[in-house]
Amino acid sequence: MLASQPYRRTWHRAQSITGPDDEVAGELEESARIALRRGSPAGAIWALERAAQLTTDSARRGRRLLLAAEQAFGLGRADLVGQLVSRAASTSLSQLDRARMEWLREIFSDGIPGDAGRVFELCDIALGAIAAGDSDLALNLLLGAALRFWWADTGPAARTQVVEVTGLLEQDAGSDPRYVAGLGVAEPVLQGQHVIELLSRVVIETVTDADALRLLGMAAHAVGDPVRAADFLARSEAKLREQGQLGLLPHVRGMQGPVYLELGDWAQVGEAAEECRRFAQETGQPIWNDAQLVNEARAAALYGDSERGLQLASEGEYSPVLRNLNDLRCCLQQARGVALISLGRHAEAVDALLQLFDPADPAYHQRERFSGVMFLAEAAVHASRRDDARLVIAELEQVAGTTPAPLLHVQLAYARAMLDDDDDADDLYRAALGQDLTRWPWVQARIRLAYGGWLRRQRRAVDSRVPLRLALATFDLIGARSWADQARAELRASGERMAAQEPGAAAATLSAQELQIARLAAEGLSNREIGERLYLSPRTVGSHLYRIFPKLDITSRAQLAGRLEQV
Repeated sequence: MLASQPYRRTWHRAQSITGPDDEVAGELEESARIALRRGSPAGAIWALERAAQLTTDSARRGRRLLLAAEQAFGLGRADLVGQLVSRAASTSLSQLDRARMEWLREIFSDGIPGDAGRVFELCDIALGAIAAGDSDLALNLLLGAALRFWWADTGPAARTQVVEVTGLLEQDAGSDPRYVAGLGVAEPVLQGQHVIELLSRVVIETVTDADALRLLGMAAHAVGDPVRAADFLARSEAKLREQGQLGLLPHVRGMQGPVYLELGDWAQVGEAAEECRRFAQETGQPIWNDAQLVNEARAAALYGDSERGLQLASEGEYSPVLRNLNDLRCCLQQARGVALISLGRHAEAVDALLQLFDPADPAYHQRERFSGVMFLAEAAVHASRRDDARLVIAELEQVAGTTPAPLLHVQLAYARAMLDDDDDADDLYRAALGQDLTRWPWVQARIRLAYGGWLRRQRRAVDSRVPLRLALATFDLIGARSWADQARAELRASGERMAAQEPGAAAATLSAQELQIARLAAEGLSNREIGERLYLSPRTVGSHLYRIFPKLDITSRAQLAGRLEQV
């Protein structure tokens, strides 16, 4: 009856037999491939698990369990991956399959702090895979090793070993996204130029594999190219949803948060953090769940909610997941520095930010520190500590000679002008604004604010107004309240008459949902109570409030009622 439908026939046979049957097991493995082509990884996992149950040979049974575990990883099922790998471990696996098992054990273990020994072990296993002709497995192992010291430093020897072993695959796999990501994550500075060259050859519209796009976005983020990272990750996000690979969404949404912060697209940070946290909790990925506290701390500090930024930064440092991860400690310390700048505590901000650039400090991270350059320069000028910042900038100028990382170069351009003693400042500001900053509105506005302030102090008040007006418009648009206030103060000092913002005009910028949340918060309801009424999570409510405050030109919930009464 089902002779013309072998796929359905195999499934019926597999469910009707009770003992081992290698013939049906083989048919089930082929059915798993068909299920994958049809976009059903869950069906493929069932077929492979059942095939393993029917298999008499121990080694083949273990291999089929590992194949099922690979598909479970794509779904983000850390629990199922662990179960399948544990069952496979009790079989007589081949040498290559044992290597595959090590990779599968690694994929949900990013960030084990200081485990250089494990990195060397993974490199040795990868060398064995290369010798056996399995470059695919070797790339997986090496990327897993590289991710360990992205999160937590394992020392230069381990990084060098990963790069050297990965380099053995260049001829066969030099364009593979795992190769590109592995190099970028392992050595974001020393391999930055090579990785950016490889990324520049990719025609993004031709890449349809969601995971490949994720890895390319990871590589771009790792080497400090947030514009490319934004494009790769946005396309990956769309493809992951289309292809049902929701287990990888936390990785993409988690990386999008810092990318949005760098480029000034702050409105999307809260939504990305909320979705990342939800999927990470559902799929058992604690690093991606807890890391969203870091993005929220940075966003709060940038929006001008300084007290919350400081509170979240302190919470993160005591988190058992985050406290030993240099990458996230660096971002938390940056949030603290930004919050202190917004509070006008510039000397404390300098002390906090200098930690980002001290290799002996737990907050040091060789790539994440790039994001703190502009803030250090700004705080140092206000605190009359230019020399402290200049020492850091001098070292980073040497780093900039090694890597073309756009993030570092745009920040250094600002710092050079800001820290100059005015002899060459005009040329330096013009050079900084002469960069292509089309996709960098936050950076561009910061440079314009600094330049406008410098022009005013040079008694060129009329010349100062254009960059200051442009800076103010951008700050208001993205919600950078503290810097918008600085721009307004500079414009007033330049002699420009500032029209008071009409309350009604401010409230008109709120969406219907934002207005509803604002009114409930003004009534005294907590984020949890608001969420219960509107069927939103408390964190989503908090994210909305971060966007609402700058639109209403306020900084706290206590000001909501009075502001809304004026509408």
